[in-house]
Amino acid sequence: MGVCFVAYSVSNSNLAMILADPPLVWRVLDTESDASYLKQLAADSRPFLLQRLFGKPKAVPLPKSLSFSEGELRVLDVDKAWDGLRLCIKQCAPDAPDFFEGEGQVGSFEVGYGPALYAKSETIADYASALDGIDEAALLDQLRCADFKGVYLADVWKRQDKDAKSYLLENFRDLHAFAKHCAAHQQAAILQFT
Repeated sequence: MGVCFVAYSVSNSNLAMILADPPLVWRVLDTESDASYLKQLAADSRPFLLQRLFGKPKAVPLPKSLSFSEGELRVLDVDKAWDGLRLCIKQCAPDAPDFFEGEGQVGSFEVGYGPALYAKSETIADYASALDGIDEAALLDQLRCADFKGVYLADVWKRQDKDAKSYLLENFRDLHAFAKHCAAHQQAAILQFT
């Protein structure tokens, strides 16, 4: 168990639809089933106390779907490496956006640990450029000298052994490939901590 980080690439138009109708985020996070989406629609349509007292039911919205193009729904899973990656990347590229923080929430309901977040396509393109400028040797240097106090999995990162280095580099490469994919296809991302 632990807090893992997952991201999904989406088109700008799908991101706009999700931000306008937050329960649609479940169409990205749970593509195998409608259950989570329908459960969220039902939860969002529960009447408030005053509506229940005065008999004014809240209308249940009709289910909607999203249409995904080729290249959308690419998944990035950096497991529990997200916070160590964040710190090392920030040390190497201090002006880079904080991808793991996102640019805002999608709704106010839980999708794991907190609500889903999003990053716009322009921000991911900037992030991909910043990652292009990070040499893996420089990233490993940060692993050696960074202060991991308060960072998730601090004990793993402080060991600085072969496993920690491999874990950092493998997830950095996956993150870099995801950011480059999004930039090349002008895609945004939905972010989730699970």
